[in-house]
Amino acid sequence: MSAVSGYRTLAWKEIRESAATSRLIIALAVFALAGFGAVVVTYYLPELVRNQAGSGISITVPRQTAVDAIMEYVKSVTQLPALAVILLAMGSVADERASGIADTILYRPVSRPAYLLAKVTGHGLCVLAGLIVGGLAALAYITMLFHPIGVGPFAVLNLGIAMLMLDILTITLMASAHLRSGLAAGGAAFVGYLLFTVVPGFWPPLADSLPTAVTSHASGLMAGSWGGLAVWQAIGGGAGLALLCLLVALAGVARRGS
Repeated sequence: MSAVSGYRTLAWKEIRESAATSRLIIALAVFALAGFGAVVVTYYLPELVRNQAGSGISITVPRQTAVDAIMEYVKSVTQLPALAVILLAMGSVADERASGIADTILYRPVSRPAYLLAKVTGHGLCVLAGLIVGGLAALAYITMLFHPIGVGPFAVLNLGIAMLMLDILTITLMASAHLRSGLAAGGAAFVGYLLFTVVPGFWPPLADSLPTAVTSHASGLMAGSWGGLAVWQAIGGGAGLALLCLLVALAGVARRGS
């Protein structure tokens, strides 16, 4: 049996399920809201602060710029959508194992790597579609409310965010492969997400080798003062982490004998 035997069939199954269970619609809605919502809130922030300030209280908020909107977009799209990725994927392996579906699938001529790669494909395409919609919405609103920005640097920024989301997805699948409860897997994945985003900050070499480096240098990337090999180091590190998580997830599936 091939190492990826059955991948095509299972990947198609995951894609169909994404549409049937509204997984795709949820991803599109969450990313779109995070994308244009962050830009709109940034634009109207000075006015919102003035309206909320009480009488006799003077609060001065400087005029917001496109850079402020981009920074708010990065913050927004790496918070709620990241949690949505965990919620959508946390039971993908654990729940199928608990219900016996995983045993039925793997009883056929289907390899375990194909099984996991199909999960990554199905969920990953949902996340990618959502990120594309959210990014395009943010770009359109930044252009309308502020001024046009460099599409190239913005695309690279979103590539970093996409790799960040892939790492969160594979961390979630790793937890789901080792635990029999989707809820427990979600909790473990959330802890992993916190460690992934917080711990590297205490060790610069590690921080520079993860996709969080791209989001933390968003303003420099857009201004052209950061990028080049540093971007690909971060993207490559993210790809390596995703591969490691999948290998650990594969060991979990094999250990459980399903």
